[in-house]
Amino acid sequence: MRIGFDAKRYFHNATGLGNYSRDVVRILHKYTNIDDFILYNTKPSKQHNDKIPPRASVAYPNNWFWKKFSSIWRLGFVTKQIKNDGIDIFHGLSGETPAYLRSNNIRSVVTIHDLIFLSHPQYYSFFDRIIYKMKFQHAVNNADKIIAISEQTKKDLIKYLKADEQKIEVVYQGCSDAYKKEYSIEQTAQVVKKYRLPQDYVLNVGTLQERKNALTIVKAVKESGHQLVLIGGEKKYAKKIRNYIVENQMEQQVIFLKNVPVEDLAIIYKLATVFCYPSICEGFGIPIIEALFSKTPVITSRGNCFPESGGPSSLYINPIDHIDLSNKISLLFNDSELRSKIANEGHHFVQKFNDQNVANALFEVYNSLQIKSSESKVKLTALMITYNEIEHIEAVIQNLSFADELIIVDSFSTDGTVEVIKKHPNVKLIQRAFKNFTDQKAFALEQASNDWVLFMDADERITPSLEQEIKAVISEGNSKFAAYYFYRRFMFKDQILRFSGWQTDKNYRLFQKSKVQFSPERIVHETLVVNGGSGALKNKLLHYSYKSFDDYKGKMVKYGQMKAIEEAEKGKKFSLVASILRPTYKFLNHFILRLGFLDGKKGLIISYLNALGVKSRFDELKKIQSKTS
Repeated sequence: MRIGFDAKRYFHNATGLGNYSRDVVRILHKYTNIDDFILYNTKPSKQHNDKIPPRASVAYPNNWFWKKFSSIWRLGFVTKQIKNDGIDIFHGLSGETPAYLRSNNIRSVVTIHDLIFLSHPQYYSFFDRIIYKMKFQHAVNNADKIIAISEQTKKDLIKYLKADEQKIEVVYQGCSDAYKKEYSIEQTAQVVKKYRLPQDYVLNVGTLQERKNALTIVKAVKESGHQLVLIGGEKKYAKKIRNYIVENQMEQQVIFLKNVPVEDLAIIYKLATVFCYPSICEGFGIPIIEALFSKTPVITSRGNCFPESGGPSSLYINPIDHIDLSNKISLLFNDSELRSKIANEGHHFVQKFNDQNVANALFEVYNSLQIKSSESKVKLTALMITYNEIEHIEAVIQNLSFADELIIVDSFSTDGTVEVIKKHPNVKLIQRAFKNFTDQKAFALEQASNDWVLFMDADERITPSLEQEIKAVISEGNSKFAAYYFYRRFMFKDQILRFSGWQTDKNYRLFQKSKVQFSPERIVHETLVVNGGSGALKNKLLHYSYKSFDDYKGKMVKYGQMKAIEEAEKGKKFSLVASILRPTYKFLNHFILRLGFLDGKKGLIISYLNALGVKSRFDELKKIQSKTS
């Protein structure tokens, strides 16, 4: 399973959404067998690069234009990159998903943390509310699954965005391992000294903004006389707090900290006497579970999502009642047994948010999409006919491993081809005498169990991009075409032959069995008769037809001879003039008109051998005519 993640905040956000993003990737990597994690990042960052786990890689915009306009790239143009990377599921970690995922048949999950901008609009500007509403509504409408981080967020999704309840899964957040560790006396002493921490204190962690309501704690400790430590970035609201502190001469009672490293923060949590979180509204309240993992008793707001994260043993208050908060703080400060009881019960409760449980819940969401995708998946049969393909057989079997069924009809190979095929139990081998190409391919087509068929030659290879395009085409239950041409890139040994007539080389390779048949009139370079429309795929097939001069010469002579048999059966007669002019024209057409000379020596060789194939046709036609006359 390959999972892609919107990783902008993973690398560029040091707090809330960034922590969530990093924790999701960390715990999924540790506790699940997901094969690949692709982190789509708008631009390089010096932060958090050390947190990229081994099975993860970072993907940036892949050309100069989108590197310059990476914010626009992230909105939708990244989807082409996601598709080319073969992502099974894309996870928008912060309420957003790029456009065009659904139209490209890419399954998606989006995590919605909160809808506070709708439930409490007073905390957001008009334009922010408009932008957030557009982004979240798009994500909710188009994602296959929605992860709500709390039951409260689930209710808000249904209420404000009319989200489909069947798509929503509540998966609670975890938190960093730092809060679950024990620290030495030396480490603890260093943190106390570094931040000048008092012996007993009330702790609050979170950005100092109006909805988080830290001023209520300041008013509460003014009443109780206890020390307060506030940790977090500062918005305009922080000025209001500082003014209150100065007006009430509380400068020695309140400590402001910011940009505290996570392990220092974990120790500060553990040393706190009480953790207070009187927020007006949250999506979940990660600091609450950080405190519970730290075995610190919690006082938080009544209602909203807070009981989900705080559990039954935390104390709850009206968030705007600083007197009630002051009384609860004093109660805990004065009763060590109660503090210990609440801390222990809280620590037991918070285990439901441990990494293993969160990872299992997230993986179950992904897996449900994989199962659903598998159940509704349009299946594909890959077909080949072979004779003495020992040079290619192993590679082409591996190349076609993405097909649901692989059938090989072999004409009694003598070079070890059959032995290689038999080593692959998932490959169905049928041995059948070769009459001609049309007859053998028509027989192979009859064996396909699925309607969508990919018919390959052993010397052809599907590129990863072409594989994804094939999957996208057949997954469209109402594909507008019955058959698809593949353009082929001719490989001269291991180099691309760019001209010499191969610029426009194409063949039917993907089609619906129920809508095609091979024309019995052609026994070589078989013709597919299509009952319906035809299209062409954008990505090219690799064609390793030229291994050596003698090998390619043998092919051209063989095809020429079989073409002569086909023409003789139609009553065509040998012509001396045509036997001279047609090979000459073939050479000049490929080497001059089709720009073979631009391929240098390779172009000369290919043009000559193609002309030789035409000559061998006339030579064989002459032999057949002399035998029947």
